[in-house]
Amino acid sequence: MKTLSSALIALLATSRACLAFVVPSPSTNLAIEAAQQNQLQWRSQTVLSMSTTEVGQESEVGKPGTANLPWSELGFEFRPTKSHLRMIFKDGKWGEAELVESPYINIHIGATALHYGQACFEGLKAFAHSDGSVYMFRPDENAKRIQASAERVMMPEIPVETFVKACNDVVKDNIAYVPPYGSGGALYLRPLLFGSGPRIGLQPADEYTFIILVIPVGDYYKGGLAKPVNGLIVDEYDRAAPKGVGAAKVAGNYAADMVPNMEAKKKGFPICLYLDAASHTLVEEFSTSNFIGIDNENKKYVTPRSSSVLPSITNKSLQTIAKDEGMTVEQRDVPLSELASFDEVIACGTAVVVTPVGSLTRFGDNGEESAKYTFTEDVGETTRRLYDKVRSIQNGEVEDKYNWNIKVH
Repeated sequence: MKTLSSALIALLATSRACLAFVVPSPSTNLAIEAAQQNQLQWRSQTVLSMSTTEVGQESEVGKPGTANLPWSELGFEFRPTKSHLRMIFKDGKWGEAELVESPYINIHIGATALHYGQACFEGLKAFAHSDGSVYMFRPDENAKRIQASAERVMMPEIPVETFVKACNDVVKDNIAYVPPYGSGGALYLRPLLFGSGPRIGLQPADEYTFIILVIPVGDYYKGGLAKPVNGLIVDEYDRAAPKGVGAAKVAGNYAADMVPNMEAKKKGFPICLYLDAASHTLVEEFSTSNFIGIDNENKKYVTPRSSSVLPSITNKSLQTIAKDEGMTVEQRDVPLSELASFDEVIACGTAVVVTPVGSLTRFGDNGEESAKYTFTEDVGETTRRLYDKVRSIQNGEVEDKYNWNIKVH
């Protein structure tokens, strides 16, 4: 009989069924035992079950910002951290959450997320305050939104309290990676829910996986607010169809934006503005951000209302602040022609809070510029004020009268 290679031995060691076809020699047995022992050690190192602690006996939250990272140089990009959180839905119920150190997932080749895009996600942040405590910004709102997204693509609901606790626990386990107060950074949380059970016919999965990965990030633009960017009005593509999934934070919505986004950047436009798919006469939203138009003379804050637009938690927060400052907030159809009446235009979202837009350009079928709407050359006064106010709340520098911050404990 031919000698088994060490690689094949390691593979066979993971399956009792495979060993039935092998007559192992004494040396082979030793190799198999070693491979099995290595696998057990790997599993014990990569999967850490969350401890169940009684109320009042939870471990203390550590100190943020103790990881060895260049805090002043963080961008918005993936960085490895200690762990991610994982939960499995099976047999009609959610299992216990785990904290997992390995950044890899074994997934069935027939998983509905891979074949049919049955997946949705969220984005939120946790911030260190001056006293060393850490707070998450409005995780309950993200919990409600992922519920709506999950319902749209037939995935199980994650209860709000379960979602918020999961966010709390993964931040707590990665507390060293929360950028310290004063660095301008935050710990970005990316909750992801996807169908992990196999289905070849088009139908919902019988198993789902929920994870939350965390990444320390800095200001999306160095120093906070950047100078206004120039945007492109997209005509050749649509972001979402009427009565489609535009209002859900599903993965496919973002994949559809990759080609137009890259084409716009090649033309020198870092941001795209989509119009309604039915008529291309109404403003909908930017690639990954809601649209806000500011009319300073009439103290108006205008943002589109559309079933194809994702409800932004950042936009919702800014609307509340704007109303408290005496502005009139209007959620309604926004004709493309109305762009000419705005003093400031903002793209808003979790990553940047607000991005000031300096101009929006549209091209005709012949490739020539057909319209250009120009706004402020520098960061507008209302844009700056709204940004400073929400960042001050997130950083714990002003009273959180809206109770948006939830403490990590």
